[in-house]
Amino acid sequence: MLIAARLGPASALPEREDEESYLDDSIELDPIDDPGDDDQESTGLDVGEELDDVLGESVGDNEPIELDLGSFVGAEEHHSDDADERDLGLAVDPAVGLELPDALLPDDGSEGLDHGAIVVDESKFPGLEADDGSEGIDGEREISLGSASDEAKVPLCPVAWRAIKPKAALEACTALAACGQNIVAGSSDLLWFRGDEGAPLRLAIDGSALSDLVLLGAAQDVALAVTRSGQLFRRARFASQAEQLLRVREYRAALGAQSKLSFGGALGSAETRLLLVNQDGVLLEVFDGGDRFEPVELAGKAIALARESATALVARGRERQLHVFEQQPKSVQPLAGAALQIARQPGVLLSTAAGSVALAEFGRAIVVSPDGGHTFHSVSGTANATALAGAALASGARFFAAIYRETSDRCEILRIDPNTGEAECIAELDGNSEASGALSDPVDRGEWAKVARLCWHAETARLWAVGGFGVLSFAEPAPT
Repeated sequence: MLIAARLGPASALPEREDEESYLDDSIELDPIDDPGDDDQESTGLDVGEELDDVLGESVGDNEPIELDLGSFVGAEEHHSDDADERDLGLAVDPAVGLELPDALLPDDGSEGLDHGAIVVDESKFPGLEADDGSEGIDGEREISLGSASDEAKVPLCPVAWRAIKPKAALEACTALAACGQNIVAGSSDLLWFRGDEGAPLRLAIDGSALSDLVLLGAAQDVALAVTRSGQLFRRARFASQAEQLLRVREYRAALGAQSKLSFGGALGSAETRLLLVNQDGVLLEVFDGGDRFEPVELAGKAIALARESATALVARGRERQLHVFEQQPKSVQPLAGAALQIARQPGVLLSTAAGSVALAEFGRAIVVSPDGGHTFHSVSGTANATALAGAALASGARFFAAIYRETSDRCEILRIDPNTGEAECIAELDGNSEASGALSDPVDRGEWAKVARLCWHAETARLWAVGGFGVLSFAEPAPT
C-alpha cells in the first residue's frame, strides 16, 4: 500500500528555470505511518526511477521505491545537463500522441470521389426522368403534398356542375339547413335564402357563432339554432328577435353546461322526428318547436345522427349499431368489418338516402351500404371527408361528399353510387384561385375551400354547401 507523504519545505525544491512548469520537478514522497492493520509498513514513493518492470518484481521491506510516472503514461524522460540524479522531471509535449485526421492532410488527389468509379444501375430506377430545367418554379407548383389516399384520384364527371354564388359576399359559415322553399346558413347570424333568390335575409341570433340549425313549422319559417357554447335559440323568419329556449336546462345534469349539441332526423321534411344529441351521447327528442324535450332510451351512447332520417349510430362498448327510429319497432343493425373500424373513430359522419347508409371519418375512406348497413363498399380516394349528404334522385339513392386537401386548400365535391361504391368528382373548390377573393371575408382564408356542411335541396335541385367560402350551391348541367 502506497501512501503519499507531506512535501518538504519550499527551499528543498530545486530551482526552476523560467518558463518551466512544476511538472518538471521531481517529487519525493516520504513514508508516513500507516494507520491500517497491515503488517508491512508504508513505503516512500520517489519519482524518477522505474519500479522493477513496473512493480513486476517484489521489493525489500522498508526500502524506498522510486516510481517514474512516465513509465505509466508512455511519456519520454527529459534530463537536464546540469541536474543531479534527483532532478529528473516529466516533460509533456502537447503534440505527443496526436495525429492529424485524414481530412486535414494535404489532398494529393489520390483519393476522394475520383478514387473509384461509382456505377449506378439505371434499371433500378425505372420511374426517374431527366430534368431539362424547362419547368423551373412553375413546375414545382404542380407538386401536391396530399395524403396517402391521393394516389387513387377520383375521376372527373364528363361535365362539371355549375357553381352558383350569392349576389352578396358572405362570411364563413358552419351551419346549414334546407326544407321547403327555405335554405338557411348560419355564421353568427342566420342567412335566410328563399328558393332561387341570390340575396339572403340576415337575422341576428345572439352574436355567438352557430354550430347547427334546423327548420320547423308548417311553412318551415322557424329556425332552431345551437351556439357553440351549447345555448339553444329559436328565431322565426318575421320575428323581431331570437328567443332563448330554457327548458333544455332541465337536462343540464346530463347534457353539461357547455355541451355541444347537434340535430338529427329527416330535417328536409316538414313532418319529422326531431332529435338532439350532445357530445356525451345523451339523446333527446324535441317537441312543440323546442318547448318540450324527452329523453330517448338507448342501450349505449349516441355518437352520430343522420340528417336525412331518424337514424343514430350507437356505441355499446366496442360494438357499434345503427338504430332506425322511423321503423316500428325500432330496427337495430350491428356493424362489422371496415364499417365498424370507421364507426369506432371519433368525429364519425353518418348519412342516409332511401335505405342506403354512408359512414366517414377524417383520415379514412368513406364506406357506403345499399342495404341499410348489412354490407358496405369502400369508396376509393375519399379520405379526409369533412361533410356528407344523402339524396334520393331520379337515378336512385346517391351520396355527396366533400374531400378536403389541406396542403393545397382544395376541396373535391363527389357524387357516390352506394350500389357500386364508385365516385365521380362533380366540382372543385380552390382556395388559391382568383374566385376565392370574391367569395369570402379576406380576414381569414386559411381554410377557404373547406366544406363544413352539405345539403341536397330537392326544391331547387341543387347541392348546397357552407364553409370558409360562405355559401355556394351546385347545379347539375342540363342534358345536351
